[in-house]
Amino acid sequence: MKREKPDGPTTSRPQARKRVAFSAPKAATRAIIKRNAITSPLLRLPPEIRDRVWREVLGERLIHLKYIYIDDDLSFEDHDTIYWHCYDRSPWRHIVCEDDGPEDGPKKKWIPNPRYYIRLPGPDLYHGPHHDCDLHYEKPSSSSPINFDEHETMRLTVLAVSHQIYAEANHILWTTNTFSCCDGITFQRFMKTRTLSQKRLIRNLRFEMDWEFGDWKLWNKALSMPLVKSMIGLRTLRLNILYELKEYLWQDVKDNFLESTSFTEGLRKLSTLPLTDAEVAFRISEHTSRPGLWQKVDRDACAQKLREILLNPEGAEVYAEQQRRLKESSAMNRQMEANRASIRRPVASKQ
Repeated sequence: MKREKPDGPTTSRPQARKRVAFSAPKAATRAIIKRNAITSPLLRLPPEIRDRVWREVLGERLIHLKYIYIDDDLSFEDHDTIYWHCYDRSPWRHIVCEDDGPEDGPKKKWIPNPRYYIRLPGPDLYHGPHHDCDLHYEKPSSSSPINFDEHETMRLTVLAVSHQIYAEANHILWTTNTFSCCDGITFQRFMKTRTLSQKRLIRNLRFEMDWEFGDWKLWNKALSMPLVKSMIGLRTLRLNILYELKEYLWQDVKDNFLESTSFTEGLRKLSTLPLTDAEVAFRISEHTSRPGLWQKVDRDACAQKLREILLNPEGAEVYAEQQRRLKESSAMNRQMEANRASIRRPVASKQ
């Protein structure tokens, strides 16, 4: 039956305009570059000097990222809108690390800033690397003592000065900096808002993982295979993993811990990329009082094994074989369940 059209006027939902990157005509671009080369003191410098300037302004930093996600039931887009409406600021935080070092470096004595913290009597506190950076990931409030202006942030406005500066300096931002994410939500949101070309340019990543409270599930979701395949330029990976494993449990599972656990499901996907360097450190909390935790020598052995998995030249083939075995095992389990169901099914009696 043919559907009749309504008599009244119909209104169609307006289609959103597709965002297209700016591209000036070639002749106009050449004219702008020629004019800038004559009039701009900066752009009159040789390309090698300008490259050093861009690196000094935009590159070769460790950038800590944090996305303040306050409602798990909202999409990222709705969350951003509500966050701006409630707090009049972006849910993103970023800080340039001022004291970078090895992931498994020695603990340092924490000297609190007297403007923000009162020093109480007691033993000195020692913390691992990046502890001071983590202190500044706070939700905004009128009583928050954190002053973000005291910490270095990225000055990305230089990329908006001219089309030529953007073309020369943009790749330095993505290829020379290390982007550090402290949870799976932050990494997922950060990569979701990147273009395909930006994903391909990223060379260095750092992850802070907490395997104690289910954070590994968010990381496994964030490290999807389509995303991993898009990061073809990734070469360096740094992992700082919090896991307070009992010593007696480590002795039971140390032979196949990384292969059998679900904690490394997302990380194993990264072994399909041509990584050239991986730094892995397992740690326990600085303030833990739980007895009988695995020792540093065991944590170092586990870290070395995970590093070998990530840097395996045949990582793509190994991962594909693991997925094939998982599919076969799942198919066998489904068949066994079907057989058990057929046996339990009552046989209809003949009349």
